[in-house]
Amino acid sequence: MDLESELGQSTQEAVTPLRAKALGRMRNAAKYFHDQVARHGGYAWHHNANDLSERWGDIQLDEDQIMIQSPGTPDVVIAFVEAALADPATPALKTYALDAAMALRHGQIKSGGWRLYADFKPTPILRACYRNTTASCGCGGCTMSVYDDQVTQNALIAMMRTDQLLGFANAAISEASSYALARVEASQFPTHGGFPQGFAGPVAARPAISASYPPSVGTSCGLAHCYANAYTTEYWDDPTLNDNLATAFVEMLYWAREVYPARAATYQSMLTAFGDFLRRAQMPQPQPAWAQQYDIQMQPRWARNWEAPAIAGQESQDVMWALLRLYQLDPSAAANRDAVGTALAYLEDVDFANDTLINRFIELDDTAPSNIGFYTVRPGGYPVRFSAAPPTYQNYAWEVPSQLAAIRAEYDRLASDTSAMKRSCHQLRADTAQAVDAAVNNEKWLTTYSPGGPRSGATPGDYLDTATFVRNMRTLAEFVTRTTTDCVAWNY
Repeated sequence: MDLESELGQSTQEAVTPLRAKALGRMRNAAKYFHDQVARHGGYAWHHNANDLSERWGDIQLDEDQIMIQSPGTPDVVIAFVEAALADPATPALKTYALDAAMALRHGQIKSGGWRLYADFKPTPILRACYRNTTASCGCGGCTMSVYDDQVTQNALIAMMRTDQLLGFANAAISEASSYALARVEASQFPTHGGFPQGFAGPVAARPAISASYPPSVGTSCGLAHCYANAYTTEYWDDPTLNDNLATAFVEMLYWAREVYPARAATYQSMLTAFGDFLRRAQMPQPQPAWAQQYDIQMQPRWARNWEAPAIAGQESQDVMWALLRLYQLDPSAAANRDAVGTALAYLEDVDFANDTLINRFIELDDTAPSNIGFYTVRPGGYPVRFSAAPPTYQNYAWEVPSQLAAIRAEYDRLASDTSAMKRSCHQLRADTAQAVDAAVNNEKWLTTYSPGGPRSGATPGDYLDTATFVRNMRTLAEFVTRTTTDCVAWNY
């Protein structure tokens, strides 16, 4: 191509409407990720751009293994679904969503949900009690469906949305979704409304009691020695909010209600019961926030030996987002928003570093505004203060970003506007332009990866990062859709 032709092509591209560019990048990136990166229809977290056989999740994966835990295969399914809805003129996008959803179907286990990984080998290394391929389940804990890290919630959302995209015409997807939903319904504690970290079968009813402080709080011997460390149940069988599960449960039940209207009353009832649980789980004054884990008496309890009975800064923020979402979905439930206001009044006094950080754990009965962290340690656990991370355990965030300003803004907005929260047209256009401009060869996004910790064996360099792909694909799909609705003026 001569210089004049190159200049002509460059000029033409410069005046191409952004929406047309977004469509092109979305189609190309989806095709590349599906055709080149997928293994058995599924995905890892990180894929070496120069050697796609090098694949990493929280461990190294071979070419028969995929990630279910986010940002893994369910996230890619959802990105493909949203792209297909935005661009019905490209039927291949439905195929890509179906292929990834079928990979999830392979990973579904007999108790109904999913685990962190799926392995397609005839004799899997990453063992699980797979519904469709495991003859007998003699692998202990691999029978448990996992809610922790939003694994089952995100996978089920992906299956439901694919089912809807395909018009409920794919029997395998419809059946897998229905099977999961029935077992999820049986995993919510009757009367109580909460969920455990995982389930292998139906759970027993628990009383609907409100959270309280352990009896040792305020005594001279301190929480570590006064508060019993022996429990009648394992922590993963007790009600949990660990790792941002509250918003994941709300979104899972929201999509169930929307996708399957014949059962909408059931899923709305589950949503209402979960909101009731979240409000009961709020600690009383003087610390009206939330713990990571509760025992059968609805008192904060130990989980792993560095996960203390405490106010949990990260989980409290997630609960507030979940309650605001519940209020947005049903403004008649004013108690959900009210609980957030009460929590904000307390938590806004304990974030720090110019309101940018909050402690992962805050000592129970510590009401000092200048809170500096958590000092109690479980015998056999890590020495703390949990600020910053103890040198013996670096793969954990003891200080997490404060989201309180954003939560306060949404709390205030909902006082007069209960529409769904979404980014502004201006921000959407800026994010779309960034995704368009950053695409390499108009088909992929590269992320420089300097591995450490459990992935220290990875080759440094450029990777195809699933989180980046999903974020950009969903942005492009949103832009393509909204430039025909509320963001028409941004179609350039």
